[in-house]
Amino acid sequence: MSAASATAIAAGLLATGCSAGPAGSGAHVTPDPPAIAAAPTAPATGYDGLTQLPLSAYGTSEQDDLLLHRTHETLVARCMKGRGHTSYADRKKTSTAAKTTAEKEAIHPAGAWGYIGRGTAKRKGFHVAVPVPASKGPTGRELRDYNDCWDKADERMPTLVGTRGWKLTQNLFGRSFQKAAADSRVRAARERWSSCMSTAGHPADDPEKLATRYLKAKKATAKEIAAAMADESCTRSSNLAGVYFAVLTGYQQQLVSANAEVLTGYEEQIQEQTDRAERLLTASDTA
Repeated sequence: MSAASATAIAAGLLATGCSAGPAGSGAHVTPDPPAIAAAPTAPATGYDGLTQLPLSAYGTSEQDDLLLHRTHETLVARCMKGRGHTSYADRKKTSTAAKTTAEKEAIHPAGAWGYIGRGTAKRKGFHVAVPVPASKGPTGRELRDYNDCWDKADERMPTLVGTRGWKLTQNLFGRSFQKAAADSRVRAARERWSSCMSTAGHPADDPEKLATRYLKAKKATAKEIAAAMADESCTRSSNLAGVYFAVLTGYQQQLVSANAEVLTGYEEQIQEQTDRAERLLTASDTA
């Protein structure tokens, strides 16, 4: 599962205050508080912390998402070209996975783990999302053809969203985030972080709520930059990120072990889907 997907699950639970639902809940096990090192090492970036989680192995990776997106767009473009819309392919949007450390650092620096990445904090504060420029969409007959081509591409590349394996991974991610947030060691680290933030002049009890506080502004202010840099410094001094990801990893390992059969089946479905995407992409490229 990509870092964006994992973060979206956590953000959704935070925003709604909901617990993980019963759909696809998997084996009824209550994971025990996992043993962790006395001073666990924090990941290099929030992106690394999320993508290296045990459950992230079960679901589409960022590379898988890019492949599936590119294949779908290629099928739509090929269909549109067959209907006389030869300029559509020129308007396709392309995406690339983060490669450099700086790029990875800027994807998900802030979260329940605090803030990882002093350079990003100094440059962007909590405004790390890159706005996508709006593009003019199709209209009239072109829009009707586009919608039809989109549906045809969906038929050739059916999504796994809503399948048993997909529901299970969503649920297990949600349960693990909730267990980690309530863990006594994470709470203690968060209290150390909060005390540090108060001393730094930016009182806050929750790192996620701190980040949200500043996002109403269109761009980062000097006050936001200062708060983000304090967040990053306090995350390091409290070792909130190290403790959080170590605890989260431990809970996820137990959930994976208890649901190995369904998760393995879902992993096989994803492999079949990406293999099909590569075949369709190759056929489209050579057509």
